[in-house]
This record gives sequence, C-alpha cells and structure tokens, in this order.
Amino acid sequence: MHHYLLGTLLIIATSAVNAQTRRIASSNGISQKKSYDRNDYLPFTLSIKSGLTQFFGELNEQDMRGVSGVSIGKAFNKNISLHLDYHSGKMGGQKFAFFNSWFVNGYNSVELMAKWNLTEQFNHFEPGDVHFSIYGGLGILHFSANAYDLDNNQLLRFTNSQLSARNPHFLRWGRPKSLANIKRTREGLLPLGTSLDYKLLRHWKVGLDYRFYFVRTDKLDATSGMRVINPEESESYSDTPNDKFSFIAVTLTYRFHLSH
Repeated sequence: MHHYLLGTLLIIATSAVNAQTRRIASSNGISQKKSYDRNDYLPFTLSIKSGLTQFFGELNEQDMRGVSGVSIGKAFNKNISLHLDYHSGKMGGQKFAFFNSWFVNGYNSVELMAKWNLTEQFNHFEPGDVHFSIYGGLGILHFSANAYDLDNNQLLRFTNSQLSARNPHFLRWGRPKSLANIKRTREGLLPLGTSLDYKLLRHWKVGLDYRFYFVRTDKLDATSGMRVINPEESESYSDTPNDKFSFIAVTLTYRFHLSH
C-alpha cells in the first residue's frame, strides 16, 4: 500500500510543477492577487484520510499498519487555520535481538492543531491550485498494546490489565490515581507535520499528509526500556527515551465557502 501512496505523491508533485508553470506564464505577467474572493480564505473544511503508520521505539523493525481519520477546520485568513482531528488506527513492529517479540497497538487520538499555508504566505503568483503547509499542536492518545513471542505468538507483555491504574494526566512520574482495570492507557501527544494539497474543483482538494508524533510514554510497543516486564500504568516508567511514531496518508477535503 505504501507504493500507492508514493505514487500518489509523485502525481501531485508533478501537477504542482505544471500548475505553477501555467501561472508564471500568464500573458499579462501580473499576480492574480487582485482577483481574490476574500470569502475563499474563510472556509470551513471537512477532511477524511487513510494511510499507514510507522513506529520508532524498542521494537522498531517495521510492520506498517493502517490509520484513518477525520478533520474539521476553520481558516482565519489565507495563511492560518485551526483544525480538530480524530484518528483511529494501529501501529506495529518487532525486534529479534534481545526481545524476540512483535507488538500491535490499537489507538485513538484527538488533536488540535494550527496550520500555516506557506504557499499563500510566500508565493507571488497566488492563489494557485497547489498548497504546501506546515502545522503543529497538542493531542491526547488512548491506546492498548500487546507484545507477543516471535516463535509461538504467546502473549509476553501488555499495557493494560485488571491491575492497571491511571497515572496523572500528562505526567510521566507519580502514583496511579484512579481505580484499577483501566482498559486503555491515556497519554499526551505533540503532533508536527506537513501537508501538500491540490485543488481539484472549487470545493474539493486532494492531498498528502505526513505527521510525526512525540508521545509522553515509552510503552507504545508494550515494552519500556531494555527489560521484559509488563509496562502497565501500575508500573513505573523506565529512564529510556519516549516512543515516537508517524503516518503518511491520502486526504480528501471539502471546503464550505461562506455565503456572500
């Protein structure tokens, strides 16, 4: 599936070059800024996406899993917009050396992000059909991870059980506060990313979204440090670096224009 995503990226990039060339070759050589419809920069957007995840941690030999999501956004001007995202997906990986195990993690996340449209900020021939943006924000991750033996698929480690109890929100250290039998671990997220969008029609855009996550935990792979005990919330964290993961996804966006 990742080959299809890379192919889509090449198609969109080629379209971007062609679209840019057509605008620069305009017969009058004048920027199209004066033709702006200002309502075009104040739309609400609804996006859906689907892609693949990649994990960075102890069990980091890759097993790319799927993710899907939905996003609603509001642009405040032609450069800046705010987005609320929801994702549901899985991540996976394995490690033969020392651990001899593989893992799967099912997660859901909610993220609030500010996006900066660099194309509209710096391109003298905007508005165009292609837009490149960067973004960042904060989020919450709910997940449950299990690690299994590579030889016989026996369950070795897990993040949640009847003994699990939830740690304070966003804190790495501290005694669990809530009742036992927590089904899913809750941790903080720092998402950073880039997006490339192409305007198909007046209201529709297709694009690619690459997002990298810094997570406030070291047990996304049901493994915490170079040890083989269960990294439950009722256990202390290790001193090893926190885990990270990313995704690349194809997006389809509908833009709700303001009425005149």
